[in-house]
Amino acid sequence: MMRSAVVWQGAALLAAALLSGCSTVENSHRQKLEMMRAYESGDNAAVLEEIGSRLREPAWYNTSAVDSGDEVMWRLEAGSMNFHLGKFRESIAEFRIAERLIGEYDDRAKVSLRDVGAEAGAAVTNLNALPYRGFCRDRMALSVYKSLAYLGVDDENAFRAQLRRLRNEQKKVQEDYREFFEKEKAELAAKRKENPSAAEKADSSASAAKLAKDPRNADFTAGLAEVRRIADRGYGNFLNPAAIFLSGLGSLRDGNPDNARIDFRRLYEAMPRNPLTRRWYATVLRMAERPLPAELEGVKPFGFPPDRDCVYVIFANGRSAAFRQIALYFPVMTAWPMCEFYPAPFSKARVSAGGGESADTEILADMDGILAQEFRERLPGMIARIVLSTLVKEGAYYGGLAAVQSSNMDPTVKAIVLLSVALGGAAYRTAMNTADTRSWEILPKEFQLAQLPMPESRELAVELVGGAAGNVRKVRLPEKCRSAIVFISAPSARNVRCHVLPMSSR
Repeated sequence: MMRSAVVWQGAALLAAALLSGCSTVENSHRQKLEMMRAYESGDNAAVLEEIGSRLREPAWYNTSAVDSGDEVMWRLEAGSMNFHLGKFRESIAEFRIAERLIGEYDDRAKVSLRDVGAEAGAAVTNLNALPYRGFCRDRMALSVYKSLAYLGVDDENAFRAQLRRLRNEQKKVQEDYREFFEKEKAELAAKRKENPSAAEKADSSASAAKLAKDPRNADFTAGLAEVRRIADRGYGNFLNPAAIFLSGLGSLRDGNPDNARIDFRRLYEAMPRNPLTRRWYATVLRMAERPLPAELEGVKPFGFPPDRDCVYVIFANGRSAAFRQIALYFPVMTAWPMCEFYPAPFSKARVSAGGGESADTEILADMDGILAQEFRERLPGMIARIVLSTLVKEGAYYGGLAAVQSSNMDPTVKAIVLLSVALGGAAYRTAMNTADTRSWEILPKEFQLAQLPMPESRELAVELVGGAAGNVRKVRLPEKCRSAIVFISAPSARNVRCHVLPMSSR
């Protein structure tokens, strides 16, 4: 009887591991290491090959993420990678699938069979058993890329329609994640009630301050200090200034400066000392015939109408922050996700036109700051959840050993079963001690912005400053467009792409 129970318990754990997604045993960031090295080196074909292998038809013998909890993450990677290469139709297709999957997660009943299964999988494996639903940063970045991709396929109407949705989507993200935090608190309370002994132990050890006092947690302490420093560059309430800017630009180009004023006011309030946002807000207030606040009286507006016959240069600089796995002791060792940040390959882009017009890009959205701020906000719940889950698994393991030890089975059989449970349990705990490092990594470190009137020559020179010498590109703007977005994607000095996204309406 005892041996049968042990076999069934092992089978249940194994099934949970196999059904809980590709990142359960090997953490996601480690899975992507070679792919991201290829991305930085400019080997884009290798990146597409890896993404394609993750999104192929699933079979028992391959590593496809389709129909797993990791699919959304890989669809996002596919969308942004195709955008980087100028494959805009493929990019839109991938983003649409990601949106559909995210919508299914959001619309799923609060308690459903799949949710219960995922939570059970997380209890005996790790948080990778739960579907990756995207950070707030992801959801807004998806909308930004998707809107721009419509211009890439010469569908300005779809571009403008997507921009009109951006403001509501930002609001929806804020509301959805508040609900997410409340649900997470409720789930944690239920788990604490189910496991009072583990909850009591977690209370005595699970706080950032207590964890930082353990000298073995030096990596955690240093990482957390960096997260807090970079999180101060975020904008609060899950705001993404790039999305707000595009929403405001859409209203401006639709001939609604008063609607645009609302977005540019939010942009200014999020970044009140940023020269770019100050100038845009002052310009839009004058266009809407609204008074300027005293602190903007001296700000010089643009010397040209910024809603027409313009070139908007968006510079996607560097590669996004990701999550690496570290060890955390409380005193049991558990795998923990910690933000990892990468240096920017360039400081800015300098854009010049034939008529003597020139402009330098300035920071529009610090994507590292946005992610770090969300990570910092989610940290208390993450600590409580991971510590409790680890203690529950530890309790089950030692409880199993105790049950075998106290049984009345034959001493020889008991010794064999004890050894089997001990070795199997230890191996399983080691394999499942995997941090949830899933994130959308093919994103920029920051978005920068500059704008110029459309040059008569329809030619621009773009110099990427602060990186490899001689990184100057000539950009030819099509005759058919009255305005254009020039999108420069530079994850590294060795992988720079430039796309002209035309607008013919004005």
